[in-house]
Amino acid sequence: MPHTRILGIAGLTAWLMVGLPVVIQGANAPGVMLRWAVAYVLFGALFIAGLKHPRLSLLAMEALCVVVMVLLLCDGFEGALLVMIAMRLPSLLDRRRGLLWIAVQTLLLGGAVAFHWNGRSAFLLAPPYLGFQILAFFAFEVLDRELRTSAQLRAMQDLVADGGRLTERLRIAGELHDALGHHLTALTLNLEAALVRTEGVVHGSIENAQSLARTLLGDVRAIVGEKNADDCLDLTRALRTLVADLPRPRLQLEVDDALRIDDPARGLVILRCVQEVVTNAARHSGAENLWITVRRSGDGFEVRARDDGRGRAAVRDGFGLRGMRERIEGAGGELTIESGAGRGFALTAFVPARGHS
Repeated sequence: MPHTRILGIAGLTAWLMVGLPVVIQGANAPGVMLRWAVAYVLFGALFIAGLKHPRLSLLAMEALCVVVMVLLLCDGFEGALLVMIAMRLPSLLDRRRGLLWIAVQTLLLGGAVAFHWNGRSAFLLAPPYLGFQILAFFAFEVLDRELRTSAQLRAMQDLVADGGRLTERLRIAGELHDALGHHLTALTLNLEAALVRTEGVVHGSIENAQSLARTLLGDVRAIVGEKNADDCLDLTRALRTLVADLPRPRLQLEVDDALRIDDPARGLVILRCVQEVVTNAARHSGAENLWITVRRSGDGFEVRARDDGRGRAAVRDGFGLRGMRERIEGAGGELTIESGAGRGFALTAFVPARGHS
């Protein structure tokens, strides 16, 4: 993804600039310099790995590398590396836990500086870097939200565009069936009446014409019926667009090959359901993996989702889940949510293919 490449280039540049003064100045003890170099290089390797596979464990190891570097050879700029960690937290943690993470790693930085130099130096360095981290966190939280919103809008645009094309094709097919079918039926009836009044060669010609008219009427009905059967919303493409830029958790999306939906409103209900599941898993669950299945089930569509997050002992519908439930039940469907402390989060939604009477 373009923003990931830009973040990688900018982060590695900052990493090089932080280490440059230490490399130039060096250390009196070669052993200390070697250990510092190991921690420094390891941070860079973990940073690159974290861009490709975002994990809290990788960020924790990066923070540990920073603390080790400060304890060994402190040049006062290591806090910039903590800023690089803070900017990636919004995609992995909600705001409260993200800010708590920043506070903890800032305290570790201050403690390492105090150990290496003194308490006054820690007091002078820690607060500015805390501010830089908070600024980076909120800036990237906004960016993360904008990226998700953009993916949601693209997915909905695809679905709405498909719905518009489908509606127009169905209108044309209906007009073709009603107008041409009516005239061909009338022609067939008139030819049948003419058959009763004719004999000989003329009778045979009219009989052939009647047979052709019936064949043509059958072809029109078959073409219209086939067109209606083939027309459906490309819900699969919209769903894949929705989850394409999700860095965490790892998502496994399965969409039934036989899934066909010709109602844009119901397609949007399913899309919104998957969107809310993805958002909750990314912001609140702490999950590493998320599995979503969308398939045809009986006379409707079924969405099944589960994650391996921490779960909750008691599930309460927040604003997002409440809106999801209202949309699904408004379409005549049902929503079931299961969770438990340490057992992750599971959801099953059923949306009927047609409206209930």
